[in-house]
Parts: sequence; structure tokens; C-alpha cells
Amino acid sequence: MRKFILLVFTALLFFAGCNNEKQIEYSTTEGGLMYFYHEKSSSELAPQDGNKLLIDVKYFNDKDSILFNSQEISPRFIMDFFPPATNGATINDAFAMMHEGDSMSFRINAYNFYLGAGQKEMLSKISKDEMLRFEIRLKKILSPEIVEKEIAEKEQELKDEEEYLLQDFLANNYPDIKPTKSGLYFIETREGEGPTMTKNNKVAIHYTATYINGEPIYSTYQKNDPLIFDVADPNVWPCLSEAVQYMNKGCKATIIAVSKLAAGERGDKTLKIAPRKTIIFDLELIAYK
Repeated sequence: MRKFILLVFTALLFFAGCNNEKQIEYSTTEGGLMYFYHEKSSSELAPQDGNKLLIDVKYFNDKDSILFNSQEISPRFIMDFFPPATNGATINDAFAMMHEGDSMSFRINAYNFYLGAGQKEMLSKISKDEMLRFEIRLKKILSPEIVEKEIAEKEQELKDEEEYLLQDFLANNYPDIKPTKSGLYFIETREGEGPTMTKNNKVAIHYTATYINGEPIYSTYQKNDPLIFDVADPNVWPCLSEAVQYMNKGCKATIIAVSKLAAGERGDKTLKIAPRKTIIFDLELIAYK
């Protein structure tokens, strides 16, 4: 029991030490940058102009509330490095004094930081003497060529995965179907009547969209909120513009749209659709003019 109490007390002291920023005794550079080393590596590798920095970074306001955590965005958070023109107390000055493997705390003026980051909407919300605390670990210094190679390799992996999943789905569900010239797969499931749509039409459709694994994305039926668009509108996903041109009023169809015909090969952050995702739509053309 005595050992347990000692362990709990030690843990409380540890967390108190980690979270009480006031205990840190900062040093200050000639340019006015306040800094503290948590871990100083033996590496002599420092950022150079044009490098990409693989970092973990968090920053906090004066009340020690966290405002940003790179891990919530990506475990591989990469920033460009631009050496400061003069010694000062900016985020680039902070990066400039680090070496690969360093873990450091910095205090940086919030007004100057947001101004330099182009976040002018934040300037009216803070005082000019407010400070931010940054916790930065410089994990790796990368050349642009290495980053470009990694991106290309990742994109190829996603491309191969999308193609594999598509071919597997087609083999199991539509083994005899052929794509259109664009790569769209169109399967009419109910005949309509009247003229087939053209680029001159405006249409209203209901649809249910899912990923190729069946995971739901959205359905206009749920809120009785049909999608209305001009067929020639360049902002409409190509798969929808093309599909309705094979349809007439009352027609229903299933379409299989590879990423380049849907949210795009890079996905859509607004719609929370990841890169290289094939999407399946069940469409119904309900009106046109």
C-alpha cells in the first residue's frame, strides 16, 4: 500500500511538472526569442533554405489552452522552412535554431505569429502583447526531392488500391460491364420516358452515394432534398453530368464513378472524401427543363 501511494504521488508530480508551463526557465536569444530545451540532440543537421521539416508541434495560449496539435491533422506533419532575413522572435527563427532530433519550447508573440501566418481574422481577437507557447519536436529534415518521392509513392499506392478494389467489385457484381470512354460504368435499372437529357438541360435527381465497400456517404432521399443542376455546369462532378445524358425522366441507374470522375484523385476535404475513392451512385432523374 505504501508503495502504491508513492507511485501515485510520483506520477502526480510528473504530470504537474509537464503541465505547469510556468516552471520552465526560458533563455532568450539576441533577437528576443524565448526558448527552452527539453531534449537536445547530438545531431549537427540544421534546417537549410528549401528544406521540408517533419515535426510534431502544439501551441497554447496564455491560459495554457491548446490551440493546435499537428497529430490531429497527420502523424507526418511537414512544413516548409524559410530562413529568417534577420534574427528575431518568429516561428522561423525557432526552426532555424533547432537541429534534427531537438525537442524545444518557445514563446512567440501571438500577434506577430498570426500576422506572419496570414490569419488576419485572429488579430482582432488578441492583444498585441499576448504570447503563444510552442512545443516542437524536429523529427526529420527532408529535401524537397525526398518529399516529392514520398508523395509520388503514396499516390501510386492509392491508385493501385483503387484499381484493385474496382476490379474486384466489378468481377463480383458486374463481370460483363464495359466502361464509357471517360471510364464511367453506367447500369440502367429502370427505364424512363421522354427525351434523353443533353448539356442544354437542367435536371433534378435523387441519389444515394456509397463507397465501393458499401459505406454510406449521403442520400438525398433522407431529407427529400434532390440535387438540381445544369448539365453543362463545370462545377458538377463529371460522373453526374455524364450519367444524366444517358437518362430520361423517371429513369433509374447505378453508376460506378472512379475518383477522377467524382471527388477527384486528391479527394474533397470539404465533403470529407479521401483521395482516390471510387463512389457508387444510385440515381433517379425526377425532373428536367
